[in-house]
Amino acid sequence: MKLRRLCTAPGYSEGPTWVNGQVFFCSDGLQRVGEDGHPELWLDIQPAGTVLRGDGTLLICDNRHKALLQLSLDGELNVIADEYDGKPLNSLNDLTIDAAGNIYWTDPAGSSAKKPVGRVFRVTPAGEVSVVADGLAFPNGVEVDPDSRFLYVIESQSQKILRYPLLAEGGGLGKVETFYNLGGNGGDGCAFDVDGNLWVADFHRPENGQGRITIMDSEGEWLGYLPVPAKVVSNIAFGGAEHNQIFCTTGTPPGVFTAQLKMKGFAGHPGKEMKVVRQLPIAPESRASRVHPRRFGVPGGEAGTRGWYIWEKYDPATGLAEVRHEGRNELYTTRVLPWVSTYRHLAYGASPEDLLPGERVNLFFSRDRDNPRAYLTHFQDEICQMKGHNHFWQVESVTEDGTELTARVMAGDKPLNEDIATFRFAADCRFVREAENVAKPQLQPGDKVYLTWCREKDQRVVHLLADAASLPVLKQEQEQQIAEQVRRQGLSGWVEAVDGREIRLLIFGRHWAQANPLKAGQSVTLRAPGVAKSADETEPALQQVTAELVSRKNLGRYGSGATVAVLRTSNVETAAQVASWPAQQIVQLLVSEQQD
Repeated sequence: MKLRRLCTAPGYSEGPTWVNGQVFFCSDGLQRVGEDGHPELWLDIQPAGTVLRGDGTLLICDNRHKALLQLSLDGELNVIADEYDGKPLNSLNDLTIDAAGNIYWTDPAGSSAKKPVGRVFRVTPAGEVSVVADGLAFPNGVEVDPDSRFLYVIESQSQKILRYPLLAEGGGLGKVETFYNLGGNGGDGCAFDVDGNLWVADFHRPENGQGRITIMDSEGEWLGYLPVPAKVVSNIAFGGAEHNQIFCTTGTPPGVFTAQLKMKGFAGHPGKEMKVVRQLPIAPESRASRVHPRRFGVPGGEAGTRGWYIWEKYDPATGLAEVRHEGRNELYTTRVLPWVSTYRHLAYGASPEDLLPGERVNLFFSRDRDNPRAYLTHFQDEICQMKGHNHFWQVESVTEDGTELTARVMAGDKPLNEDIATFRFAADCRFVREAENVAKPQLQPGDKVYLTWCREKDQRVVHLLADAASLPVLKQEQEQQIAEQVRRQGLSGWVEAVDGREIRLLIFGRHWAQANPLKAGQSVTLRAPGVAKSADETEPALQQVTAELVSRKNLGRYGSGATVAVLRTSNVETAAQVASWPAQQIVQLLVSEQQD
């Protein structure tokens, strides 16, 4: 049995957990090992330990919030414990679950062999927090055996593994005993196999300068060890579909190692739903967010709400828009995601800046905690929405001077409802009949038309009227406008990773096909705002590098523009310049002019 490196970590690594084919671990944030074997920052916190609950929820000891957290894989982050006896928690290291659903975690803050003030905490499913063990010299790894008879605590500073009987539900712990004396530099984390054998991250052995995994049976008899190619081993976990893989985190070198086993690890006690103290926000840029561009999919699929709104105003500098609910007349502020998917004039990929102030649009939102309209994820203008549902406006009447009309919405050959709306034509209203621009629409009762109209004060003002025969013209014009915007402004995205000369760029166009014209071998320019000012000190100086497009992979479904592009620079120094750019800074990718 030989361990192989699964990935290199960004720093000292801890707390691995296998979740449905994915490995999460703690190293400069909560990391997840991606499909390419590279770690990716999943959640920007300060975790020390993780464990999986039976329902797929990841439990986390987090020292940024000084709290025990639970993260659902659909992107909801909750606090389940953050204080004891009215005071904030000190620190959280490792954690485990017993058969009753109680969660235990270690708090080694300020403790040592000379100052044994470390403690072990427990929180019940009802949210009751208590200290179940104290007076410890750096309590570290913690685990409950498969039969849920004992709580095992690795006391690192004494090099011992302590064992406490679990008393009847709610009864706390029994008298402590020394289960095993590791010697060396003591242990860190641990995990059980299905036979009740304890596998321990034997931190660092002075006899060979390496860490290892030491194994003992349920009676504390030494069974053997597994060498680890690192100076220190911090924690271990079992995983894989059959729980016959082991994962261990290390330092020097920092990373995650794994091996296939002939036996099975204990999957852990399933746990129970916990009382939630409060919900924490997850920024949409966070990989854990349900609206992160890599997870973003069908318009409205992640939405908290959707409906008809009046587009009041939009500030591209802040990404904030004010929208008014058409029926309730309530005003909301929402953040327009940079990767918002769009559908306007029957073309995908339009800019939010194309919408007119006061325009009627159908909007899709995703919630953030108690705000169902926190993020705008998709919009469709009225023409798209009506055409897609076989709806249209049927003219009822036109004033003699041709400046106003009344119309009703039809669903096929039947009225959608009994409402009849009155419209006024804007002075610069565009009329398109039979695919031609006309000065006057020459409308008659019964005509079928599509409109772009805005709410201006108490009136509906039409800025575009077209019949069905003219819709292909509008679509072609919109597609040409979008193509020109992309040619001038490029595609937006951010740099995910830099490895040697290669740059991994996540592109988030406003439609899944928007990056499809990119071809391997093209020369591209990657452009980012600079920190320094230009000569007149009014505009930021641009930073840009040129590179060759190596590959492109479209991640999107309908409505999602996520694409991963790999770029290769001419030298390592150029790639290093890109690596120095701020994380998740919006950058632009432009195809060099000489390319087709």
